[in-house]
Amino acid sequence: MKKKVTVLAAAACAACLVAGCASAVKDGTDALADGRYEEAETSFQEAAESTDKEVSADGWRGLGMTYYEMEKYEEALSAFQSALDHGADQTVELYNLMGVCTMQTGEYGQALEYIQAGLALNETDAEKGKADDSLIQEMRYNEIICYEQQADWENAKQKAAEYAEAYPGDEAIQKEVEFLETR
Repeated sequence: MKKKVTVLAAAACAACLVAGCASAVKDGTDALADGRYEEAETSFQEAAESTDKEVSADGWRGLGMTYYEMEKYEEALSAFQSALDHGADQTVELYNLMGVCTMQTGEYGQALEYIQAGLALNETDAEKGKADDSLIQEMRYNEIICYEQQADWENAKQKAAEYAEAYPGDEAIQKEVEFLETR
């Protein structure tokens, strides 16, 4: 996941540079890629406070990625939501990050909503096929976990069966299927 976050940060920076945006996003992106999280946090906070809506959205998104890397999941979720509130593009990746953050805080019902929103977004004509296959696989697996954590055994069984059919080589799902058969 760390590689995915760095790639997302780089993409945000590239978009911002093309648009001629503030250097705070670039500085934050560079610091995040190098693992200098406190420096990234400061730069992205500066960008988030910008009056330029695009810079602000990029700053919030970068701040969310920084908090995610720091394992501050509640703060990351809040920053990702602020990014959306400030006009950031709704992406499969962003919804996945929001779902994982929410899973880390134990809010599996809300996590499921984020994951399903990301999966649904992936099925739209504008996004179809853009998301990395491994990301979609991860999201589908996390969807099963969310159902299990809510003791929604029927939906968990259904999603596990669909997952096993789509990804027959995944050994972890076989354990989940066996576990769900006991429920």
